[in-house]
Amino acid sequence: MQSYTLYRILRLIHIYSAIVLVGSIIFNTVILMPALRRIPPAQSAVVSQKIGGGLMMLGGSAIVLLGVTGFLRLWLLGTLPSMFSHLAITLPHLRWILLMMVAWFGLLITGTLSGIWYQTVLTKKLPYSAGLRELEERRAAQEKVALWQERLAYLNLALALLAALGGILASF
Repeated sequence: MQSYTLYRILRLIHIYSAIVLVGSIIFNTVILMPALRRIPPAQSAVVSQKIGGGLMMLGGSAIVLLGVTGFLRLWLLGTLPSMFSHLAITLPHLRWILLMMVAWFGLLITGTLSGIWYQTVLTKKLPYSAGLRELEERRAAQEKVALWQERLAYLNLALALLAALGGILASF
C-alpha cells in the first residue's frame, strides 16, 4: 500500500473519530447531564449507568484512535520530530497541530480519571449485608465524585472544542 493511500485512510479514521468524540462529549454535557438532573436520583442512576457505559466505550475508543492515527500521520509526513522542537511553536501549521496534541493529552488524562471514578465509585455495588453507615458513606463518596465528574465533563467539552478548532485550522 502506498504511503499516500495509507495517509488518506488514517485521515478518514482520524476525522471520523474526532466527530464521534466531540459528538459524544457534547451529547453528554449539553443533553444528558441536564436531563439527569431533572429526574429522581434512583432513576437518574439507572439511566446514567446504561448510557454512561456506552459513552465511555465510544469516547475511549475514539481517544485511542485519535492518538494512533494522529501520531501515525505525523510520522508519515515526517513532522513528528518537529512537534518536539521549537518549530512547533514558530510555524503556524504546527502550532495548530500542537494545540490538538495538548488537547488530546488533556482528554486522555480526564477520560482516564472519569473511567476510573466511574468503575470504582459510581457503579460499585454494596453487599447485601451493608448497613446504613456504609450506605451513607457510599452516597457521600458518590456525590463528591459526581461533582468532580460534572466539572470534568465541562473541561472535556472545552478540550474537545479546542482540539476540533486546531484540526480545522491545521487543515488550511
